[in-house]
Amino acid sequence: MADFYQLLGVPRGADEKEIKSAYRKLARKLHPDVNPGDKGAEAKFKQVSEAYEVLGDSEKRKLYDQYGENWEQAKNFQGADADFGGAHMGGFGSIFEQFFGGGTQQGGFRIQDMEASQPRDIEREIELTLEEIDAGCTRTLTYQTMDAQQSRGQVSTVPSTKKVSVTIPAGIGDGKKLRVPSKGHAGVGGRAGDLYVLIRWAKHAQFKVSGENLEVEVPVSFTTAALGGEIVIPTIRKNVTMKIPAGSQSGQVFRLANQGISKLGNGKGDLLARLKILVPKTLTSEQKDLLENFAKLETK
Repeated sequence: MADFYQLLGVPRGADEKEIKSAYRKLARKLHPDVNPGDKGAEAKFKQVSEAYEVLGDSEKRKLYDQYGENWEQAKNFQGADADFGGAHMGGFGSIFEQFFGGGTQQGGFRIQDMEASQPRDIEREIELTLEEIDAGCTRTLTYQTMDAQQSRGQVSTVPSTKKVSVTIPAGIGDGKKLRVPSKGHAGVGGRAGDLYVLIRWAKHAQFKVSGENLEVEVPVSFTTAALGGEIVIPTIRKNVTMKIPAGSQSGQVFRLANQGISKLGNGKGDLLARLKILVPKTLTSEQKDLLENFAKLETK
């Protein structure tokens, strides 16, 4: 079995951000939709997906770093040291090795079989734009599972690529999870665990998330700010116009009710429009004369 760190091209001391970044680059390059009919790319995609599933999870990664390719067997017996009461026998590692011979076989029973034969859940992360969060959307996920099969009394796992359409409800929060039943790893008999889709909000070039509301910076000419007037404010759905009073200041915030992002279930947040007064970099001679006269009037 190839080393998971080598598959992702990261050092063993890589942090979570480095691992995620490496996986995303490889996944984009090797994805079956990008390489239709390329069996080599599909096989590599499955390998890097399996590697990220382990190294992207802090608990699984600890086990992998300690036990290598036997990490799944080790996970199944994490509680062994406590379960055997006072018979610690040098701790968890000794129990694991003494009773199960490092993951091979004991009395005809292979501990790999117990783990592999069970349906198991799987988690995948998707990043959505604020526009997608606001309106709701449907995303198609293509991912790998390790499904169990039994032959001649022994259980093994085989990779399987699944393609699932996931409906994203409008207003779902950042960090929330959606459960898709029976789309995880399949156990012996075909019953599968669940797929959990972790939602992440992508950063937006124009809007900033502020609790349940959105913030946007709105450029305003200094004459409009001084005299008052209508300004155009972008929202997540369309542009709207709003009147500002004379003497509006740079940094002043106006709240537009229900013009923010959708809330899960019902309603919308507000939009906080922050003014940014623009000062012209160049002036015509006429504009300069008018401003100089205005400056003289200010000093009287």
